[in-house]
Amino acid sequence: MPESESFQLHAWVDESMRGVTGDQGMYLLGAVVADPAECEPTRDELRAVLPKGARKLHWTDMGEREKKQVTGLVCGLDVAHMVVIGTPLNLKKQEKARAKCMERLLWELGEMGVSRVFLEHRTPSLNSRDMKLVDQLRGRQAMPASLRVDIAQPSTEPMLWIPDQMLGAMGDAETNADGSWLELYNGAVHRIDIEF
Repeated sequence: MPESESFQLHAWVDESMRGVTGDQGMYLLGAVVADPAECEPTRDELRAVLPKGARKLHWTDMGEREKKQVTGLVCGLDVAHMVVIGTPLNLKKQEKARAKCMERLLWELGEMGVSRVFLEHRTPSLNSRDMKLVDQLRGRQAMPASLRVDIAQPSTEPMLWIPDQMLGAMGDAETNADGSWLELYNGAVHRIDIEF
């Protein structure tokens, strides 16, 4: 089989919420897209910078030195970054916000030629809710029928750590906490804004 026919793209997806004042804020759903055949060295590099005792890299748990090291690593990877930002987020309607962002993200990933998506594990009931949404989107032809969506554990899948880092940098920039981390991505994050 020619290489072009065997080439695939997979995506790993994480969420974040930022800028919450009162009951308003923003919902961010981010993805990293990569060739799955090239991901094992990336997983090894990410595991190598995991703080002792941590089960995953999590932006909000990291100090400045760790963020600098990991952001440098992430920005040097041969991957694509995408984020859907939905505003304004009503905290009482977080799952509705997720559904709207998920619909747009899955459509965009399908347009990129992604064949498989891994959503970060949440709780069994929320995972079930996500999979029901995927079935509904597929039924409405709001995503490619061939796009496979699964749930993955961040403790065993380091590729899920990458969108967490990108969303952390994006969230900091959006809330005026610190835009310097996002600047290191040098415009490599494809951003899509939607309104609720």
